Amino acid sequence: MYAIFVVVMVVLVSVNNKADLQLWMTSPNSAFADTFFHYYTYVGDWIPFAVAGILLFWSFRAAGFIIVSQLISGMFSRLIKALWNEPRPVLYFKEHYPAIQLHTVAGEHINMWHSFPSGHTITAFAFFLALTYFTKNRAWQVLYFVLAVLVGFSRIYLQQHFAIDVLVGSLVGVLVTMGCKYMIDKFPIKWIDNSFFRLLNK
Repeated sequence: MYAIFVVVMVVLVSVNNKADLQLWMTSPNSAFADTFFHYYTYVGDWIPFAVAGILLFWSFRAAGFIIVSQLISGMFSRLIKALWNEPRPVLYFKEHYPAIQLHTVAGEHINMWHSFPSGHTITAFAFFLALTYFTKNRAWQVLYFVLAVLVGFSRIYLQQHFAIDVLVGSLVGVLVTMGCKYMIDKFPIKWIDNSFFRLLNK
């Protein structure tokens, strides 16, 4: 599914002007979508760390994996943003298409710089891929993928990022998490298979 997502996004980004694609992807807006994406986008913010904190009671491995993948992917996000300080949609349109009024959500703080890549998308894809590694149920894995994509789309809908930012953000999140999984499997740590519940019951 992720491969299909990447191919679709690459095609969209390649054959469309950045501004035209942004207008097309944000055109089906509504009051419900405004409210939903305004709050849902926080899944790509602090939610993964909150979930990791809860998971410490069940599995140090799962919690630690989420935290490590989040920290490393976050470092990559900051590094890339510093190297490519690209304008965000609102500023980009103000400079290049001043006559076009973008749809914005009331109460949403609009950032102007560091558009590339999308940090929230990096966080979301790293988080949900990490959960996928610890979930055998195929239906849950599909749900995690959909939830990650929704975070990415929320960044476009809220005029915080362009499609290319979301595409690259997803790649960073996925690749970093895959790398973390490889390292954990290559260098196993025995105590990491414990949890707070197990330690308290000993």
